[in-house]
Amino acid sequence: MSTLLPALMLTAAAAVPASAYRAALATDAGWQEVAVKKHASVGEVRVRHKKVAGLDCLEGIAHTTASVEKLLSAARDIDGSRTWSSAKLLDSKALTSGVRFDYFQVLDNPFPIKDRYWFLRGETVRAGDTASFEWHHIDPAAQHPAVYARVVQDHPDAISTGVNVGAWVFTQVEGKVRVHYRLCSDPGGSIPDWAGHKAAEMSLPTNIADIIERARGQR
Repeated sequence: MSTLLPALMLTAAAAVPASAYRAALATDAGWQEVAVKKHASVGEVRVRHKKVAGLDCLEGIAHTTASVEKLLSAARDIDGSRTWSSAKLLDSKALTSGVRFDYFQVLDNPFPIKDRYWFLRGETVRAGDTASFEWHHIDPAAQHPAVYARVVQDHPDAISTGVNVGAWVFTQVEGKVRVHYRLCSDPGGSIPDWAGHKAAEMSLPTNIADIIERARGQR
């Protein structure tokens, strides 16, 4: 997850359209490398960050021999992710279908951190040798009121993420696929800035490994 901001900054960040976050994530300018992690399953994962509208956004980069289509299928596997994702998802369901579809997920956090949930709209985008799965936050009360009411009832202590914009980007490059995982997210609640950033930085290699292993049929 990303950082906790003062209330005034959160209001400003929440007012920024998803398209602005998406454009900033897709632009190479401004990224700064913060770590190079070694993962037993996928090898080297570069972790970068940059500020977008006050939020500390993150990117993980790795390479794999798994195909673009299988990676894309794994990224879109919302319903199945509870069984193979390392994230402790209490719930994960697609609400619509198609190239563009809505979904929600509920994340089980360790005590004393409260659980989180998000309602998102995901979309597959293709351009040349690149296929992406992009997402942004939607208003669940307006878009899916019945499901939203059930999630709030079933998880009364969970907190909704205020900003959640990101993308999986898979590009064929010289016999391999370059994997980018990009995320701007404000988790809300009382998570210190340093703790939220560190947790997100540490989780990026695992998130990338999950997708790659799923695409390889290892999960």
